[in-house]
Amino acid sequence: MNDTYNNSTNHNHSNHTNHQQTEFNNDALKFQVLEELPQQLQDYLNKFEIREIRIIKSVLLKGKKSFNNAHDTYYRLEDVEFEIVSVLKRFKAMLLQKNETIEAMQGYLMQSIKAELEEIHALNMRRQNMKQHNIFNQ
Repeated sequence: MNDTYNNSTNHNHSNHTNHQQTEFNNDALKFQVLEELPQQLQDYLNKFEIREIRIIKSVLLKGKKSFNNAHDTYYRLEDVEFEIVSVLKRFKAMLLQKNETIEAMQGYLMQSIKAELEEIHALNMRRQNMKQHNIFNQ
């Protein structure tokens, strides 16, 4: 009877150690994938699985590059991180509501990112035009 108990205890200890090592490895991989992103994005994306982070990051960078090329402009993630985190929170809610995977919803995420960048860009253009055409600035 004691032998059975000891084997069970050792087995659980081994699983616990393996789990800790797996978590440690995941944290290291997440750090590597997220390290060049702005802090707010890192903090939010760190809640996802490593494979999901890679997909989201890829879509995010492609969407930003596509938008910048289409508008001959240069928005950095640091310039729009607060808005992008909001997009990602809405995206996560949509995943839960539709019971879908990130892989299946990549197109939706891309469109959401581009739409948010469009709004930011339009607002910035209006601000620039107001400064240039404001009668009180003469």
